[in-house]
Amino acid sequence: MSYIGSEPQFSDFPSKFFNGDGTAMTITLDYAPPSLSAILVFIGGVKQDTSAYTLSGTSLTFTGTVPVGTNNIEVIHLGIAMNVGVPGDSSVTAAKIDATGTPSATTFLRGDMSWGTPPGATGGSGEEAFYNNETQIDYDYTIPSGKNSLTAGPVTIASGVTITISSGSAWTVI
Repeated sequence: MSYIGSEPQFSDFPSKFFNGDGTAMTITLDYAPPSLSAILVFIGGVKQDTSAYTLSGTSLTFTGTVPVGTNNIEVIHLGIAMNVGVPGDSSVTAAKIDATGTPSATTFLRGDMSWGTPPGATGGSGEEAFYNNETQIDYDYTIPSGKNSLTAGPVTIASGVTITISSGSAWTVI
């Protein structure tokens, strides 16, 4: 499977210890969990039910008193949302696109994710004096408004196929 950026890696679940102070204390987490079920909370090594605390942003508040102790509270995040980012304009090169064929100055990326040559033909010495088109039109087509289209004929339009010429447009068959 292809990825933009780095391929996902396995990682540890971030964990942090806090000192209990004998009150229904509030601790500040390094990350804001999206829900109570996105963290595990332990006091003295005993997992706490989600009813033992509330969560608001990075503030985790215990509903009952927490025993006094050094590093006796542990909070484990079960995943942290990461900003993968958006590639900058013009920063994705042809080499980073998962497509078949070979990109070059004379190919284009087709809708089926393959590099292909534009329609047409090249002569033996490389001149591009020819354009090839199909001799039968098998699918409905609308010439966009304000555009002209050209087809080399003769050409047959298959039964049931409609060619729509929008206002301000023209279709020439030569």
